[in-house]
Amino acid sequence: MTMVFYNYIIGGTFLVSLFGSVLLFILRDDSYREKKIEKGSRKFEIQTDTVTGTETGKCSPENDSGDDIIIVGAGVAGAALAHTLGKDGRRVRVIERDLTEPDRIVGELLQPGGYLKLAELGLEDCVEEIDAQRVLGYALFKDGRNTKLSYPLKKFHADVAGRSFHNGRFIRRMREKAATLPKLSFLLPGFVLHTY
Repeated sequence: MTMVFYNYIIGGTFLVSLFGSVLLFILRDDSYREKKIEKGSRKFEIQTDTVTGTETGKCSPENDSGDDIIIVGAGVAGAALAHTLGKDGRRVRVIERDLTEPDRIVGELLQPGGYLKLAELGLEDCVEEIDAQRVLGYALFKDGRNTKLSYPLKKFHADVAGRSFHNGRFIRRMREKAATLPKLSFLLPGFVLHTY
């Protein structure tokens, strides 16, 4: 009985080792990888940096009709990234499950530095027409006393200030701004809203 049990262990160990060796051989075999790459509809190039000796790969469609970037999610970060990359001339596809204005009880307070970054990205008009309120500082209240702390904005343009607004309206405006770019499309499961 013990001898039969050991035979199963030895036989199983042998099969697992054989399977692992075959798998390792397939994964390490360069000709197998090249065949897989050539069979696809994309072209893959490897370039070696002459200074550092590092290799970089570039994968692109052979007919040059694909997207350069795919972004999943069109929230604040996704819409801003899509707009920035699309403005740079890249073909961008944004996948979003729902493009309706988010309806949550969420407000935003965008600090002046954040507004400056929006302006740097060309998105400062996204805080217009959404009932955004200019914020120039804070008011602190404690034990019946209060004080005001202003943002140090003297060296900036008069329009620079913090902004307080409804999160959903801001996201809607950012999506609308991104959708105006010619090489950018939004994709919902089952629908394409804007194509290039």
